[in-house]
Amino acid sequence: MSNNEIGEVVRKFIEDSDGILKLRPAWVPRDFLAGGHRLGLKEEEYDCGERGEIIERWFCSDTHAVNTIDIPEEGFSKLEIPGYTITIPEALRVCKEEILGTEYAKDHDGMGRLIKIYDYKTRLFLHIHQRQQDLNTQGKVSKDEAYHFLDAPLGAHPETFFGVHSYIVEKNLQYDIFLPMLKNWNGDDVNMLKHSRAFQNVPGEGFYLDSGILHAPGTALTMEIQEPSDVGAIYQANINGYPVDKSLLTKDVAPEDAEKWGSYELAALHQIDWEACADPRFYENRRLYPKPCEETRQGEVCEEWIYYGSPKFSGKRLILKPGEKFFSKENGVYNMFIWKGRAAVNGVPMIAGQFDLERCDDELLIVDRKAKEGVTIENTGDCDVVLYKYFGKDINPVTPEIG
Repeated sequence: MSNNEIGEVVRKFIEDSDGILKLRPAWVPRDFLAGGHRLGLKEEEYDCGERGEIIERWFCSDTHAVNTIDIPEEGFSKLEIPGYTITIPEALRVCKEEILGTEYAKDHDGMGRLIKIYDYKTRLFLHIHQRQQDLNTQGKVSKDEAYHFLDAPLGAHPETFFGVHSYIVEKNLQYDIFLPMLKNWNGDDVNMLKHSRAFQNVPGEGFYLDSGILHAPGTALTMEIQEPSDVGAIYQANINGYPVDKSLLTKDVAPEDAEKWGSYELAALHQIDWEACADPRFYENRRLYPKPCEETRQGEVCEEWIYYGSPKFSGKRLILKPGEKFFSKENGVYNMFIWKGRAAVNGVPMIAGQFDLERCDDELLIVDRKAKEGVTIENTGDCDVVLYKYFGKDINPVTPEIG
């Protein structure tokens, strides 16, 4: 289809839907770890052959998933338009102002955030996402991120390792400790993790993580919001029996940085924000827990902030009892996902837990105009609705402070 044809279809879809756009699910396989099979698919649907297993679902995504076997549109969400396959990036290319709003579109090219649920059978490897200062020469984008642990089976290792023990940086031991492990790359992951600190994955809570901080996520089913990027460096050669190719340590290290520091391994260590990793108040400074959004309270119904503390992205949780309604009016474009129950958004049904590879009725994109006008969310079922709302960069410049 030409851009003109895509534009005609998308504009009609926006008009016919009154700015409340249904989306198709974006399932992402990975070949570096086994999945926990908690995403609601049939058992046989997780297996993607040599591409690995489906272990992530991305929401309203305009970010490309970087995998060993590259699939050009992998990671992109698609609009639920019968008879058409149109991705969010394609829709934004031709209808950016209609979706993002005229003013927001002047300074923002896309949704400005990536949301995913990740589902790991074992703990993930110790890794970072590089800071912007280490990516500028490569034309890549950094990735701050935040976690929210969902109410679901926690898995075998429901704790996440963050940073390093404070004394390591205080005594400048980080290079002496970690460089030999990276040079050898022999799978000695136990000695790697003993230098880090683990915190429990508590359903309903989470953490904010700045770029450059070492972390090894646990097995809780985790909903993550982040900047729209897929950069990273992995510092473990083996995790729970799964070998890690060393290219994943150095794939986002610039050659000039490797030359500057004398090796790719040493350059990768210099990408770590050691001061933040050694923060003695790491838990207090980065733990997230639901905070009431009093400015939108409607009687007994009060939304809660679950992602906050930064203009880079934000998010809310809304819980509705059977029969309750909530009028949702926001500063700009956002999308929503229903985790539990049945609801209607201006009459558009949302149903949790009915998953399919090609279609789900649990995800909507609310365009800028409709977000500012407001929509009515109603619990149409016989149990509590748990619904999440996600916002990109600068939509909510002021949110609660962390801590």
